[in-house]
Amino acid sequence: MHRPLIIAHRGDPSRAVENSLEAFRLALSVPVDMIELDIRKSRDNELYVMHDERTGRTCTSDIHLDRSLSDDIAQVRLRNGESVPGLDDVLALVAGKAALNLEIKSEGAGALTAARLVGSGYRGAVLISSFKEREVLDAKRIAPAIPVAGIFDVFSPADVRAYRSRGYGIISLDRRTVTPDLIVALHEQSIKVYVWTVDEEEDMKQLAGWGVDGMYSNRPGLLLSAVDSL
Repeated sequence: MHRPLIIAHRGDPSRAVENSLEAFRLALSVPVDMIELDIRKSRDNELYVMHDERTGRTCTSDIHLDRSLSDDIAQVRLRNGESVPGLDDVLALVAGKAALNLEIKSEGAGALTAARLVGSGYRGAVLISSFKEREVLDAKRIAPAIPVAGIFDVFSPADVRAYRSRGYGIISLDRRTVTPDLIVALHEQSIKVYVWTVDEEEDMKQLAGWGVDGMYSNRPGLLLSAVDSL
């Protein structure tokens, strides 16, 4: 059976604050094949790792990250005491030990992220993805060698050919929209299928049996065990 990629969703949030350097270190220790994280840009165009627009859910203070300056963001602490990590912090930590899946959250962050990757000379595997197609297209324009993917809550076999015609070779899908027929249709067009977010062992084994190419999980250790048991 084809082994799907083990993708740590925001690091390993089952053991640490999501999108923290601690969570990424723990994901690397599992080990995982890929780490997914969320990229936002500050008002002065610095790139930070944060899922929500506001910091309050994972931090001890609450600001709107996209509307804040980097000097203000530097004062914010995650609930584990760490600073909000920047993209550069993650690149230095991961250093190619696992692939990175950078989900673009802020408008305008796609091109900035691609430019930062090119400028840094980062040599590890990277995927740039987003719900916002404009962001991945902007990233592709800046760095055509970096693969990109769309993210979808809902997708059907009827959508596959149009998606492939736009040059995509990877797609990220909500597990609730994934069916065996959809996986077959995507694979027939040479599109790899990554599925989020898969936290229950029964679902992990079912999706692996269906032949998905990767699974995002908040419990990457469990996912690794489930996949290796098949």
